[in-house]
Amino acid sequence: MASLELLDLDLDTASTVEDVQRILDDLLAQEARIDAKLESLLDPNNQPDLTPLTTLQNSMQIEEQLVKLHEKVGPAAKTAKQLSERVAKLDLELARVKECLKYVEDVQELKVVEFEGEG
Repeated sequence: MASLELLDLDLDTASTVEDVQRILDDLLAQEARIDAKLESLLDPNNQPDLTPLTTLQNSMQIEEQLVKLHEKVGPAAKTAKQLSERVAKLDLELARVKECLKYVEDVQELKVVEFEGEG
């Protein structure tokens, strides 16, 4: 912006063809610098490596998918855990019942043996 203001000032004070020629030369040089910078910026070989951004985008998509999966699977996993805990309790109760039955059988055997011993 400052160079444009200087250009306006130079044009206002230019009084000879040489002054105008010098301003034109300055403008052409400035245009050449801008063109060279634009070409450098637009050169396909000079583009930034977007691999990290692509990787980040992919990982964000994976995280979003994980959240959605967790929302879907979470309640089922909770139910499965509760069922597993109930099955474990039932297994414990079953083991206790079997132990009691074994005890009852042992007592019955003792009674049979005792009855046979008396008779």
